[in-house]
Amino acid sequence: MLTEKSKLNLAYDLLSPKIRCAVSAVSDIERTRIQEIRLRLARKLTATVFGKEYFITQSGRLMSDATNGIDITQEDIDFTYQRAFNHSLHSYQREISRGYITTEGGNRIGFCGTAVLNPNEDYRIETVKHISSINIRIAREVFGSGQAIFQKAFSNGPASLIIAGPPSSGKTTILRDICRLLGNSTRLSLIDERNEISATKDGFPQNSVGEMADVFNSYTKYDGIMTAVKVMSPVILVCDEIGAKEDAKALEYALNSGVKLIATCHASDYDDLKRRPVISKLIKDKAFDYAAILGTGSMCGQLQSFYKF
Repeated sequence: MLTEKSKLNLAYDLLSPKIRCAVSAVSDIERTRIQEIRLRLARKLTATVFGKEYFITQSGRLMSDATNGIDITQEDIDFTYQRAFNHSLHSYQREISRGYITTEGGNRIGFCGTAVLNPNEDYRIETVKHISSINIRIAREVFGSGQAIFQKAFSNGPASLIIAGPPSSGKTTILRDICRLLGNSTRLSLIDERNEISATKDGFPQNSVGEMADVFNSYTKYDGIMTAVKVMSPVILVCDEIGAKEDAKALEYALNSGVKLIATCHASDYDDLKRRPVISKLIKDKAFDYAAILGTGSMCGQLQSFYKF
């Protein structure tokens, strides 16, 4: 398994020398708290800490004011973009069309620019050109971060759980830790569509996901869920960020097969969660036994409220 320091270094290796030097100058304590590093063309370098965005100076200070921030050039954007795709853009057309790629260590690189649409396929995004913004989301294994939820939801055995929270609330980090805790004693299938949870490389999960976890790396949720139920007979099925209609079909198939489900969803609170059409239907169909709502900001990654259905 990669160490936390190794994963951070892999993220920093994606940065141009100028940007890497500034990020490396950030104090050790603050640097370990950075969740995201953002590069926006012709604007200032920023970092997100506890959900708040700060400008980074060349001396490594995190500031609320952009005055002494570092200007992002086309060269900075090109350097990170090419590094993320191992200087082989033609090999990653699927990832480019979806706007993100998960790199070694589990760090997710999101980007945007000008979409190129294919008129022969309902004007779906074929590729993206003129990249203007890049967001490096740093993956961290926080052992024990899912312990509180684990004890509440699984003390009596396998159960179905929905974990909700706003962006940058720690959903994926908590899900990864719960997967590790459960996967050491329970047969589970992990549908890791974006390879953020397991950080699998050459078939080997770089993150700890449990001795009894079978990883479906880069499968779509629908294909991964359907295949997992048919060929791996999981007791529990784990997947990140559900909400699409096609997700619901596969999840209902799994539930009707007697499989328990653990999943995450974007929602600011419990009422917001119940307003999500797909999640609302799953709740009404008694797909979940429990719901855990996470906080944000200084409460990032912490259990804010817990519900039993």
